Amino acid sequence: MFSKPFLLQPRTVKETGNRKTVLDEPYTLFPDKDALLLKDFPVRVSVGDPLYKQSSGSVLSPVNGIASLEHSEEGSKIRIVQDGNFIGSKPWIPKTLKKEEALEPMDRLGLVSLDFPEHSLLSYFKSRQKTSLIILAPFTRTQDVDYLPELRKNSECHTRFLEVLKSLFPEAQIRDYIFGLKSPVKNYAYPWGIPEYFVSQTEKLPFSKIKEILYLGPETLYNLYRALFADFPFIEREIALYFLGKNGGLRKADSTVRIRNGQSLKFLFEEYGPKYSNFTLNSFYEKNPVRDIKKGFYWDIRQNYSLVFLTKHDSGRREFPCVECGECSYNCPTQANPMALVSSFGNFNSSLCMECGICTFLCPSTISLRNKIRTWKEANHGF
Repeated sequence: MFSKPFLLQPRTVKETGNRKTVLDEPYTLFPDKDALLLKDFPVRVSVGDPLYKQSSGSVLSPVNGIASLEHSEEGSKIRIVQDGNFIGSKPWIPKTLKKEEALEPMDRLGLVSLDFPEHSLLSYFKSRQKTSLIILAPFTRTQDVDYLPELRKNSECHTRFLEVLKSLFPEAQIRDYIFGLKSPVKNYAYPWGIPEYFVSQTEKLPFSKIKEILYLGPETLYNLYRALFADFPFIEREIALYFLGKNGGLRKADSTVRIRNGQSLKFLFEEYGPKYSNFTLNSFYEKNPVRDIKKGFYWDIRQNYSLVFLTKHDSGRREFPCVECGECSYNCPTQANPMALVSSFGNFNSSLCMECGICTFLCPSTISLRNKIRTWKEANHGF
């Protein structure tokens, strides 16, 4: 039923010297329009203090400092001028946890399901109270960062968390691909990290069943274990750096960068700006906007997980008519046949499509097939 997944294989770039991370701009956070403010601004805050609550849960202060609220035509923003020590991570200490001791930190420490970032981790757990299947997956959505070594180094913490899962979901089967079960593929290939695809391949379940399964990827587990076993709040994220040259060659830095929520990327732009004038975010398959590094950027750990530097970019690229090359449907990992949406080549199978974006990435006519897929689904199914 499924064809071989598409694989984007960048080459690795060695780092040279030490990266400057001295901060000279306030941390800046952008609450959602319906966010509930939890402080009377301006106010002195400490690392981990709750600032506001929105649909994805509580957002915490990433540093010690003075927080102020500013309003503009673009919306409200919270700016924090750091004036205290930059508190780092702590070692994980395994301990036995009761049910409430596992759930309480999820809200207090601002944890998010990084597999489904629109949900706070606590609300995600509560929504799966009747689940009969729990998946502990080995891959992040795009596997920019490999969290397995850190998880396996702390195997005792993992064992203690399995005990918590068994107490929270006594009737559920736990499929542990971190330690217990062999990975279904030897080497990661996109889209194996997409929850729907991983579950369909390993458990032979349709995509719709993902709403009934408690799915925990390695990055979600990594941050959860930092909270449970080190009492560390979700205020930072490991990100990967990519570099796309004029000739289309893709390079990846061999080390990640740890960015705090709301942190300015000025220190990275100063380092790479002379060679790369633009950047975009996250996956190559998502077609995120291309931005000018001169305009700056503040990191959102709920939404962003990798940074792609670009040389000169033609922002005026437009779509051309389909040439019926078949690349989109041939490389579709679920055989949904996206080519049917831009040609007369068969029918589009929406029940197989998980919007992975491979078809858009490969299209030589720069057609945004993902947008067409979403429009088609809204028109025909209302979602």
